[in-house]
Amino acid sequence: MKKYNMPLLLGSVVLLILLLIMLFPDLFANQSPYNIQHLRFVHENGVLDIQRAPFKPDEDYWLGSDHLGRDIYSYMIYGTRLTITLGLLIALFEFIIAVPLGLIGGFGNNVVKIVIEKCNTLFSAIPALLIAIIVLNLDFFAGQDKFYSIASFVVVLTLVGWARMGVLVLERVKGILTMPFIKGEVAIGKSNVSIAIENVLPHLAPELIVLFFMEVARSLTLLMQLGIFAIFVGNLGLISDASAGVPINLDISFEPEWASMLSTSRALLTTAPWAVLYPALAFFISVLGFNLFGEGLRLRGRERFFSQKTTIKGLLGFFALILILNLFNHKDYSVGYAEIPSLPQSVFIGTESSQKTAHFIAERMHTLGIMPLEDSGYIIPYDLDQTAMLTHQSMALSTKNQTIILEPNIDFAFLSTDDISETAQIYDARKLDLFTMHAPHEFDQKFVLIEKKYYSEHALASFIKKIETNSAAKGVLLVSESDTQIANLTVQTGDGNRIPIIEINQKTAEKFISNENAVLTVEAKTESLQYDGFNVVGILPGSDPYIGEEAIVVGLGYNYLNQSGEDVFKFNINLMEAICGLSENRRSVIFVFLDGTLTKWQHGIHALTEDFPYSSQDLQVYLDLTGLKQASFGKIEFSADQAPITRQFAWSLARQVEDQLVKSGLEISYLSAIFTDGSYFFPEHQAYNAMFWNRGVPSIIMGTLDPEDTAIDVEMLGRILLKSISDNNY
Repeated sequence: MKKYNMPLLLGSVVLLILLLIMLFPDLFANQSPYNIQHLRFVHENGVLDIQRAPFKPDEDYWLGSDHLGRDIYSYMIYGTRLTITLGLLIALFEFIIAVPLGLIGGFGNNVVKIVIEKCNTLFSAIPALLIAIIVLNLDFFAGQDKFYSIASFVVVLTLVGWARMGVLVLERVKGILTMPFIKGEVAIGKSNVSIAIENVLPHLAPELIVLFFMEVARSLTLLMQLGIFAIFVGNLGLISDASAGVPINLDISFEPEWASMLSTSRALLTTAPWAVLYPALAFFISVLGFNLFGEGLRLRGRERFFSQKTTIKGLLGFFALILILNLFNHKDYSVGYAEIPSLPQSVFIGTESSQKTAHFIAERMHTLGIMPLEDSGYIIPYDLDQTAMLTHQSMALSTKNQTIILEPNIDFAFLSTDDISETAQIYDARKLDLFTMHAPHEFDQKFVLIEKKYYSEHALASFIKKIETNSAAKGVLLVSESDTQIANLTVQTGDGNRIPIIEINQKTAEKFISNENAVLTVEAKTESLQYDGFNVVGILPGSDPYIGEEAIVVGLGYNYLNQSGEDVFKFNINLMEAICGLSENRRSVIFVFLDGTLTKWQHGIHALTEDFPYSSQDLQVYLDLTGLKQASFGKIEFSADQAPITRQFAWSLARQVEDQLVKSGLEISYLSAIFTDGSYFFPEHQAYNAMFWNRGVPSIIMGTLDPEDTAIDVEMLGRILLKSISDNNY
């Protein structure tokens, strides 16, 4: 009667299932592991029942949910890849250290032998688990991103575990070296290196392979134990409450991994036992599978049906599957530039070229299967009021000794004016109490200098109205909070302001202040814009039945004045196509091409957020890319201040994008923000505040800086964005 090797058979089945789940998680799970749902509404017998997470196992959540409302079954399925990979890497690196050192020590190197034995004694006297808890709990390892957290776990757990394996290899090598055939090899003059490679290693190989699978099981057990102590990959180390003076940590990870499930669900043992039971069961089955497989290999080797050559082939085949896994998941995230037959030489708001380009974008959206967000179509026009384009603008400061010519859209920018030509001195009103101003006749026939940072927009509007009503001032100079260049290409005309309003940067203001009796000459010519502004909006519906209505909004500009700007527009078109071409967009993606992005006040986002045609509750994040102005640049402008941790999806995406930017070696310039009313506000970039402050949508801001330095191509940024969006497509 044929005797079956049951441990090998059962272990093979378990490992095969694990490999299939690692390769094709989408085939096993129909929900997102990242979907957070604190509340759900259930209609039963005509009664509305509001349920709070964790949810019990039912037809929507087969194994229930955790306290964040994440589907445990899907979280376990997607967590298989990371958890098993960790176990394999730890065991692999232990062998990489233990086998060479064991061989060297076995051949008589006393220094290596002492190192192995002393390390083994140390890690036997002090349990490896305790050392790992102490080391991985250090602040240095807290809050690391996925890659560095995995590396930290592999390094620390390898260092505390390799010595035990090293002693086993050392003793086994000593035993092999006492065999008669080794003496024969020495007699014919073989070197120790040749003997180790040609004779010792082949005899060790079957045993090492068996030990490897059992070591993977031991590593998984150690990961499970660490998880119980809230030590797992990607632990963000957040502080949930510090009001009592003692920080209360919130142990949470947004990466699917079994150990994190055990940690975050410990408090649910009595109220939601399924949240602890199923992750523990996943560990148990996996550990059992690797142990059974290793034991099965050992039994087969004992029965002499398992040759050395077959053993090595089996091991190579196993690692080949792991390699295939990595190759299978490799994706091309290149974006490039769209091939567009003919484009206007420039596209500017309120012009015919803007209207034609908006229709081109709408046609491209239709071709890609993107649906209009409004019944009226893709194009959403908005009124520009009385707006004009500046055809000429100049500013010169005349002193006793020289005339300083200032650069338009660098040193100064008009905000409101008609055709003017004025010359007057400057009155420094920065230290005046403008709130108590009544009849400021001292402003007559002068330009009034006001510091913007001390006042709100409403207060400034009130001051300007008083100045033009109660004085004969020539104009108002608003000092920007920034000392960098400022720009504006359109102005408000005929809006009730009799005097020009001009914004200047800090450097320009310093020139005015240091030349007290200087005379300022200002000229401007304008040309009325004949068309409305045109925003183009479309939605790519999500495929997930549970989170398909949740949406990522991608804000893009389509205005440009030169070839570099045209290339950015081509990049934006290709980025839209690349996002549509991702293998699976579970959430909806709303593409918003905004008009007026070259101006300060006519930016299309202001009109769009007044009545955004989508539920703000379903908008997960706004990715603002309207700051991409040059195809080649020197710095990335970035901010995730308006993507708080309370909005988990936006926070996670922002963190991932930022980490990718840092890893790519790109120089990041963080936007300056003011913290007010519990949130961040960008005083120098009103358009960046619109989605967050007007609609409550968390925002990630990205732009380009230093156009004179062409070290970075916008296509590099595209790969980072596409990868981050794809990785968050769960």
